[in-house]
Amino acid sequence: MAKLSKDLSAGVLHPRENLSAVGTLGALNAEIILSCDGCATVAIDLRGTFNMSVEVSGTVDGTNWVLIPIRPQLGGIYVIAAVGSTAGVWMASCVGFSKVKAKCTAYTSGSATTTIVGSSGFFDDFAKNGGVTPTVVTAVGASGAAVTATLAAPGVGLRHYITYLAINRFAAAVLTAAAAPVTVTSTNLPGSLAFTFAADAALLGTLDRWREDLAFPLMAVAQNTATTIVAPVTTGVIWRITVGYYVAP
Repeated sequence: MAKLSKDLSAGVLHPRENLSAVGTLGALNAEIILSCDGCATVAIDLRGTFNMSVEVSGTVDGTNWVLIPIRPQLGGIYVIAAVGSTAGVWMASCVGFSKVKAKCTAYTSGSATTTIVGSSGFFDDFAKNGGVTPTVVTAVGASGAAVTATLAAPGVGLRHYITYLAINRFAAAVLTAAAAPVTVTSTNLPGSLAFTFAADAALLGTLDRWREDLAFPLMAVAQNTATTIVAPVTTGVIWRITVGYYVAP
C-alpha cells in the first residue's frame, strides 16, 4: 500500500513516479537536463540518425557538473560517452545528484531524439559489482623475452577491477637453478603488487602455472590510467600473462 506524506511547501506528496525530460541533440554543446531529486537510476534513450558523442553528467549544487559513467542497458562495459551512430538505451546510477544532463560533446551529423528517465529503483548491475568478467587481456612472448600485459586506460572517471590473474612460465630450454627468485611486477595496483616465481631447475617443456581468482575484485589505484603486469627477461622462459577485469568508477 502506497504511503502518503507531507512537506511544508507542497502539501500532500504522492507516491513517486518516474521523472522524464525529452529533447533533441543535433548540434555541438546541445544539452537536455533532468531534475532528478530522489532518483537512484537514470536511463538515456537515443533515437534517430546521427553521428555524435553524448556525455552524461550530474550536479549536486546545480553549478558544478561531474561526469557519470554509463553502460548499455543490455549490459557491457562502462564508458564516459555514448559514441557513434548506434541508437539505444544507456544506464547509470544518479544517487545523490539533483540534476542529470545529456550533452553533445562531439558532433558530426544528424540529430538524436533524446529521452532521459529517472527512477527511484536501483538496477542490478553485475558489471559494476564484479558479477561478470567482460574483458580479458592476454600477452605472450618469445623465449627469453620480457612480456607486459597492458590494460589500456579506460577513460575519465573509470578504473580497472581485476577479477583473475594467470601467469604461466614455460621452459623453452632446460633451466638451471639460480639463487635469486624471479619477480613479476605491476603498475597501478595497490602496494606495487609483485609476484615471486621459483628459479629452480626445470626440464624442457615444463609449465609452471600460477592463477588467482579474486573473491573480491582488485581495484586499480588510479582512474583513467593503464594497468600493467610485467614479466622480466628470463633465459629459456616463455611467459604468458592473462588478466580478467571489468571497468567501473
